[in-house]
Amino acid sequence: MSINIGQEPSKLTIYKDEQGKYKIYIKGTELKENGEKQDIFMSKKVQFRKGIEVKNKSVIEVIKGWTDCYRIPIGEINENGKPKYKYFDKIFVSEFNLLEEGTDEVQKTKQPKQEPQDSFAFDSTTDELPF
Repeated sequence: MSINIGQEPSKLTIYKDEQGKYKIYIKGTELKENGEKQDIFMSKKVQFRKGIEVKNKSVIEVIKGWTDCYRIPIGEINENGKPKYKYFDKIFVSEFNLLEEGTDEVQKTKQPKQEPQDSFAFDSTTDELPF
């Protein structure tokens, strides 16, 4: 999968999450410890021009697009007293053709599974409280 750098158009499936942010998934492979290949998927943020809305799972043909970056402050200060940032890449699409319109249903973000926690509730009477 690629985004056009030259004259050839690119075909992308766009996913929209609960926050209204767009992304694509890029498929790759990695080797397991036993030597077998395993498919992995990496998401990449996609941004459109202001006012452009695309439905979830829409298929587009990119006419004009490029890779760009954005930054998020990490809450630390460098030696010059300026905030430090973490940088990420994104794909910016400025022109495209809609090949297949998606659905209004948004893509649910996968959350890591959490183990159930023990209850920290306790019973007490007013006689046991120090105040």
